[in-house]
Amino acid sequence: MDINYIILGKRIRRVRKQKGISLEKLAGCIGVSIAHMSNIENGKTKFSLQVLTNVAETLSVTPNVLLVGQVCVKGKTRGLIVQEIDQQLSSCDEAQMFVIEEMVHNAKKLLAEYEKKVKKLK
Repeated sequence: MDINYIILGKRIRRVRKQKGISLEKLAGCIGVSIAHMSNIENGKTKFSLQVLTNVAETLSVTPNVLLVGQVCVKGKTRGLIVQEIDQQLSSCDEAQMFVIEEMVHNAKKLLAEYEKKVKKLK
């Protein structure tokens, strides 16, 4: 399997920003220079497995999330989705959380109505 360092770097940047961690802080936590961390995120440099695991640990994700995105193994889909939702919600304030809660509630109701209509058509 060839590693696409550009995509890998973009995933690292996306997760880092979702977590509200600066480039400087991430570089310091994993023991690399800011320039090297920038090159990693821009896909300009290859890096070791140890650096990847340090980045994943610092960002509180699995290396798989960074390497191949949200891979869903049967039975683990819910956990991965909940983890992604939690990451997205981590930067929301209380008002935003209430709006999102209402959106999820309404989406679930609409989904149930849709499923009923589909069953009637069969």
